[in-house]
Amino acid sequence: MTAGVDHVSIVFLDLVLSGVAAFCAIMLWSLIREPAWMLVIIGTILRFGEVVFQTLSRFGIIVIAEVELAGLPLFWLLMRGVPLLFVIAGIVVMIRNLRV
Repeated sequence: MTAGVDHVSIVFLDLVLSGVAAFCAIMLWSLIREPAWMLVIIGTILRFGEVVFQTLSRFGIIVIAEVELAGLPLFWLLMRGVPLLFVIAGIVVMIRNLRV
């Protein structure tokens, strides 16, 4: 029974923290229009979307088609990787802009 409570606590914590991060990213979006920051903001918002989809899937509210690529579920691979790619691209753009 404790494992179930721990699981729900982790899901809740992940939802809250990624939600706060997405909210702060949207607030920053209204203040800054630099391409590097826009990429980081998009990555943060996509991460929140991934957490929401994961939560809905875990509780059986939605069912995701199980398409696999090299034995890994393609949907979850994209949902995990794409937000990080946006953040990485934003950081790379920031570094390039600072090297003027």
